[in-house]
Amino acid sequence: MSLGKKHVLGFSPNGGQLFASVDEQGVLRIWDTETNTLKQEFTPNLQVSGPCTALTWVSVSGPRPKKSRKSLQAQDAASEQLHIALGTLKGSVVIYSLTEGKITRTLSGDTHDGPITSIAYDNADHLFTVGADCRALVWSLSEERCVAEWQVGPEKPQNIAYLQKSRTLAVGSRQLKVYDVKTKELVETFTGHSGEINAISSVACPDNTEFVLTTAKMERVICFWKVDKKGKNKPSACTLLMEDLAYCLTSEVREDGQLRVASVTRNGNIHIYLLNVNSLSAEKFVKPKVSLQIVSDGADTVEPILAVAAHFVTDSNRSHEILFGYGSRQQLQFERFTPNYGEKLNVIVRADPKKLYAKKKGKEQLGFQAATKVQKPIVSQKTVEYNSALPISQKKVQNEVPMEARLQHLKIHGTKLSGGKLQTQSKTQLLMQALHSKDQTMIQAVLSTHDTETIQLTLDRLPLEYVGPLVNELSILLQGKHANVSSALRWLNVLASTHTSVLMSEDKEALREKLAICLGVAEQRMHCLSQALQITGRVNLIISQMKRNADNHLNDRNALILDEDPEEPTEALEDSLLAENNWSDLEDEQGNSKGVPDDDELMADDDLATDDVNADTDSDESMD
Repeated sequence: MSLGKKHVLGFSPNGGQLFASVDEQGVLRIWDTETNTLKQEFTPNLQVSGPCTALTWVSVSGPRPKKSRKSLQAQDAASEQLHIALGTLKGSVVIYSLTEGKITRTLSGDTHDGPITSIAYDNADHLFTVGADCRALVWSLSEERCVAEWQVGPEKPQNIAYLQKSRTLAVGSRQLKVYDVKTKELVETFTGHSGEINAISSVACPDNTEFVLTTAKMERVICFWKVDKKGKNKPSACTLLMEDLAYCLTSEVREDGQLRVASVTRNGNIHIYLLNVNSLSAEKFVKPKVSLQIVSDGADTVEPILAVAAHFVTDSNRSHEILFGYGSRQQLQFERFTPNYGEKLNVIVRADPKKLYAKKKGKEQLGFQAATKVQKPIVSQKTVEYNSALPISQKKVQNEVPMEARLQHLKIHGTKLSGGKLQTQSKTQLLMQALHSKDQTMIQAVLSTHDTETIQLTLDRLPLEYVGPLVNELSILLQGKHANVSSALRWLNVLASTHTSVLMSEDKEALREKLAICLGVAEQRMHCLSQALQITGRVNLIISQMKRNADNHLNDRNALILDEDPEEPTEALEDSLLAENNWSDLEDEQGNSKGVPDDDELMADDDLATDDVNADTDSDESMD
């Protein structure tokens, strides 16, 4: 079961004899927990009211019979009947009658501008609802209309609880706000949760002290808030630890001050806490006194069965029992069980409801008519098996290792698979832990992976509830540096191809909000791409022109360029010297050869040249 969608369910106030739940398709189912029978199944008119988004059990006064000779008790029973108040997706409130099996009343007046997120009953005559429009409405069952409203924003409210003694309404979003119902004023605020409140419950002690219990999404703690109508931003009075996220809370307080709290977690276990309201402390965390785990009795493998809801039995004869339902929304089994507080973990072996339903269906096809619509598990109270908690305690000792050591252990080299590929289970676990703790260092360490195959294997094993937080972190990285943008685009590409169905199955508004940042960054970068290409082309043209001009102006002054090999300067020098020596030797051997004039001839040529110069001079003078 995923925490993405809210779980709409509730036990009846008459000792939990009836259980109502609304599945993902908006179908209302009512079960008899005593006989494990599906009593009624109702599909609302989606065009008129829309799917059911919240429910609570109410007692509505019906018309007394005109002619009746029954006792006063029978008349009271006829006049006070259990009904179910349903909040719808279109913001209206309708009343469902169990005796007639249909919606008998639709409350008129002002309605919410959007879906109703939570509904509460004051056990008198009024209903309280909150919706996505950040308003709280008060409805009168006797007048069948809305009688008051006020704002509870700006944060969208998720859950509410009505406190009978103080007559206040606790509204949970990220903060817990307490409003006075009469004056509609905010009298108290509590802070401490980092996410939206997912489940809420209230406790009224014998000394008129009231507490509100809350748990939030992506948190594994239950916070106690003491309501006294004064103060703002107050911390929690006590904190309870869980091994996983919770989506269902129930509590009970006795006259001696002993408090029992039970939470149903996402992995299907039930944690039970024993506290004393007079000795609550905020300094240390409280661990569960006992945990209940339901498993199937298969011959081949033992598989866990998920618990859906839990409720404490207030009957004096069954004061230590807890009522819980297990299976799925369509196939449920209920049981009353007395925990063994001597062991930390109680393993309850039961038949899988799916097999019981399949077996029943097969019998009906063969012509056998079952006595009830749902078969009861063939395990009596006396034959319950309790497995030893010793191996579990050893695992818990290992879990006492500090968080830093465990995170470092996740970064150790992975084991190799066939083909030399690294096993990426540690990457998936590290990514889940990083998204859960919102540690930016861990997130960047995981998302800096460049191997596409490793990213693909990591995202294949990532649970579906972590897809939304991963998209948010990728949108943040897209707004950073170039290295982060390239890594985010790589992860986003693989994520979109791997979990396309998950992204498309979400609400269109939510998907648009998640991908709006990614699309905006992509459009902005694509808008700047053409300009960047133009600038790049111009810069390259300027650089090439500068290089060409430098080559042309190198020989402007007819500089002598000597192209010599610097590795062989000695050989060139020897060749030039050798040529000069050969020329001088040749002159010595030939002497006065024909091709070379001697000194007397050179002197005679000089005398002739001198005479010619003198003759030219005399001729010039005579002309003058």
